[in-house]
Amino acid sequence: MKIGLDLRFIDNDLYSWFVLELIKNLINTDKKNNYILYTNRVLLTEKKPCITTKIVWIKNWTTGEQLKFYKILKKDKNDLVIFFNYYKPLMYKGEYYIIIQDLKYIYYTNFNSTIQKYKNIYLFEKNIKNASKIICFDTNTKDELIENYHIKEKEVIVLQGFFIKSSLISKEKEIDLKIDTKTKYQINGDFFVYSWWDWIEKNLEKLIYVFEKLNQKHNLNLLIIWDIISRNISLRKLVMECKMQDKIKFLWKINKEEKKHIYLQTKWVIFPSLYETFPFHLSEPLYFDIPILASNLENIKNIFWNTIKYFSPISKSSMINAMDSYLKITPKKIDYKKIREKYIAKNSVEFLLKIINL
Repeated sequence: MKIGLDLRFIDNDLYSWFVLELIKNLINTDKKNNYILYTNRVLLTEKKPCITTKIVWIKNWTTGEQLKFYKILKKDKNDLVIFFNYYKPLMYKGEYYIIIQDLKYIYYTNFNSTIQKYKNIYLFEKNIKNASKIICFDTNTKDELIENYHIKEKEVIVLQGFFIKSSLISKEKEIDLKIDTKTKYQINGDFFVYSWWDWIEKNLEKLIYVFEKLNQKHNLNLLIIWDIISRNISLRKLVMECKMQDKIKFLWKINKEEKKHIYLQTKWVIFPSLYETFPFHLSEPLYFDIPILASNLENIKNIFWNTIKYFSPISKSSMINAMDSYLKITPKKIDYKKIREKYIAKNSVEFLLKIINL
């Protein structure tokens, strides 16, 4: 069987790294099928007879996607095409699967205009309606698709995600002199780490207010790590309005080696998200065995159970009260070995191959 994989969306984010890891393992495991990789840049350097890479230079949500990419797919006559999001040519009627990371682009995106919003929703509804299979990472998303978009239950499949190691852990040799994070960034007291995006569902504004209140009783610092967040002017203004610029610091251009030392020296990693499917973003503390404070979302609790601490992300007071009680505890390194062994690429690939080869 000839299978097309739409990888045009690949970027520098955890879901992209997850998909690349999934694809590498899929190609190395599958002995039956051939694959065409549709990309905007070279992604895999390994060469195998079962792989054909086509550099198409077509962005998502463009006219080129609807016209040029449609012609490419039609000409290639794939037996199956897998789209790793819901960006696809509307006119394409061949058999295809859609893998949905989450529904945040429907529920949590601030659209520039009403037209843009309904265009997004229209394309989403059309593309999932005609998919042979819809694959997601949690039962909540499955229930949303069935209830709100009238998708048949048998057409929605939950695929177990996995935590990504290879892109996170530094492969360089240990440096002789450790980076002292507190000295380098002039930190007085314990510090927490938040590392990832600044999307609205990540709840960062509320987290800043929470740290402002907690510092009335505790001496706390927050390191926010990610290049894009460091350029978020509204978050920086909020930190200044709360007079927390000495306590909340934005770090950018942090290499893997320094990030490793930051994690090893932090008291907690904090994850205040209002909405998640599979928590790819907890890959880093998971592989460093760092204590985690996370939102009490069902998807996270079903993975981590009682190995981490939880709070409600809904209200500031609930976050403050929960965190205040945790601050009285001296956190110890956590052994996440069982979780790491369960949520691995091999298990996800085997399940996906069963779906493909049915």
